This record gives sequence, C-alpha cells and structure tokens, in this order.
Amino acid sequence: MFSVRVKNVTKHSKDTVTVTFNVSFRSFPGQFVMLNLPGHEEIPLSLSSPDSVTVRAVGETTEALVNIQPGELLGIKGPMGRPFSIPNGTALLIAGGIGIAPLIYLHDYIIGRGGEVKILYGVRTSEELINHRRFENIKISTDNGSAGFHGNVIDLLKVEDRPDRYSRIYCCGPEIMLRKLYDFFKENKLLRKVEFALERYMKCGMGVCGSCALENGLMVCSEGPVFNGVELEW
Repeated sequence: MFSVRVKNVTKHSKDTVTVTFNVSFRSFPGQFVMLNLPGHEEIPLSLSSPDSVTVRAVGETTEALVNIQPGELLGIKGPMGRPFSIPNGTALLIAGGIGIAPLIYLHDYIIGRGGEVKILYGVRTSEELINHRRFENIKISTDNGSAGFHGNVIDLLKVEDRPDRYSRIYCCGPEIMLRKLYDFFKENKLLRKVEFALERYMKCGMGVCGSCALENGLMVCSEGPVFNGVELEW
C-alpha cells in the first residue's frame, strides 16, 4: 500500500463526487483500487480516470469519502484486476447509475485512440446524472422521465439501437440491470461481444479470501472485475 493525497474533489450531487489524486496510476479502464481512508474500512473502487475515482455515498466509508477535503491522505493498493478489452471498431457503452464511473475512463481511452463510442446511460432521476454533458454521442434514460427517454436503459437499448452493429459492448451498473442485459444479449446470440464489469464485496482484492466468488467459482477481484458474457452463468 502507498499513500496519495487528494488533489481535488468535484461534487456532482449531494451524495456523489469524483476524488482526484495527486498521482496518476499506470492503469487501464476497468481496473480498480483498494482504497483505505484512515479510520474506515478498506473498499474497492473502480478508476474513473488514471488519477481519480467517482463514488456515491452508500455506506460509512463512501459517505466519508464524499465529504473528504483536498490535501487529505488516502492509502491505495493497486491498480488491480482485469480491464476491459479495447475494440477494433465502434463501441457501445451501457451504464446504470454509478456504473458510469469505469465507463468514463473507457470512453476517454477509446476516443483518445481515435475510436468511436456511443453511450446509453440510465438513472432513476436526472439528479443522479454524472458528467453526461461531456459526451458527444449519448442517450439518457430516467425511470421517472425527468430527462431523456422515460424508462430504464434496457428499454432504451431496445428502441434506440441495433447492438449487433457494434464490435464490442460494455456494461456496468446494478447487478439486476446486468442480469437483464445478459438475458437480452444471450437471447440475441451476442454474449461473446459483451463485457460486464461486476461489483462484489472484497476483503483482500487478490483472490485469496474468496469473499467475491461468483456462482461459477470465478473471483471478481483477481479474474475480473471485467468478464466476457460467455464466462458468466446467469
């Protein structure tokens, strides 16, 4: 573990921020770090850029992170885990809620290498949107109809696009959303094109403790967090 200092905190809403560090990690989109805030539990967080994490307050540690101030110190292990693969053609990114975080990094990585990206981004209300105006090719869905398409991101996918035309599809968000996307892509025989970034409770981050094991025995921390659709058994 090594120490980093908080360089900047960007507030997106009352419970969501991006914490930027004073160092940039040698990393790839989809990887995560084990973050230690003194006095709190160590937690895994996906990188939203080489030098930042984007976090929503859902527990004691993340609530403290949302209120952290520039200049404070954090402990970091990583980056860890298997990243997203990089597409040869146009990519489709499907995000739900805070699942946009690792896809921000992936979007910027692909665009920076001359690739083409489209984003489908679903949230419950418009107040939960994170940095959506920075993307040129994006469609938004909200459960309550307060912005964009009225419905969830899977409904948006069905009416907005033909997923078979993309060389690669990337998904990150709540597991209930990912499982429904899995069913959709399996039914349409597209699972091999799709990569899912999963979240699990982790203690070690190195595949030792087994706390993040999937139903098929794969470890999210060491063999993921990114999995091709054919590797999952949902």
